[in-house]
Amino acid sequence: METEDEAAINFSYDDFEPFCRWRREENCDLLEVHGLQDFKREQLNVRMKLGTLIITGELPRKNNIRSRFRKEIRIPKNCKIEEIRAKFKKRGILCISLPKKTSSASSKKGSNTRDEKKCLPSNFLAVAVVILSMAIAAFAYKYYLRAN
Repeated sequence: METEDEAAINFSYDDFEPFCRWRREENCDLLEVHGLQDFKREQLNVRMKLGTLIITGELPRKNNIRSRFRKEIRIPKNCKIEEIRAKFKKRGILCISLPKKTSSASSKKGSNTRDEKKCLPSNFLAVAVVILSMAIAAFAYKYYLRAN
């Protein structure tokens, strides 16, 4: 008689990549995994490991063939990890909600300041390009007049 381990060796796998769609909202990011119509809830697995969300599924087909997929998605740093939830809908869509950490008004001010600082180098670069262009134009104009 064949054991489960021996039977697993005889399986042929059809790996596929399900379509994923992100919906970004103010308090929560939603990940929708589409194309799972033939799957049952028990055939799907969602787990977290070292800041990564791992979504897998395996579906038995005919003649020892199985369809399977694996998606790994990095969990955003602003996510409330303990509140991540997954729900499998009847239409074959796996919905995973990743609630965001809320920030107070003081931290919002701090984030605005950081954003302005991030923009500073590009503003500085633009000024530097204008100054450099003016210097090159002055240099060319000076030597152009000497030549004529």
